[in-house]
Amino acid sequence: MESVRVMFHSMEEAQKFVLSIENFPFNVDLQCERRVIDAKSILGILGFGLHQVLELRVHTDDEAELEEFHDKIKGFICGESMEVAI
Repeated sequence: MESVRVMFHSMEEAQKFVLSIENFPFNVDLQCERRVIDAKSILGILGFGLHQVLELRVHTDDEAELEEFHDKIKGFICGESMEVAI
């Protein structure tokens, strides 16, 4: 699992993000404090609110998929990526 910090400044950005990741075959979560949602849910993202730093957790160990995923979301990343051990 890998984790990065992301932020959305508008509803259109959030929608573009969801459309970019919806076809990946692995789970992707967003966390804000103790709440966790499916990152492929536009309503969930908007429920968190805009202009907040959110932790995006990517649940795959496939390096090729992860690289493709990062290419799709690079415009939304707002910090250093973090390795998370389970």
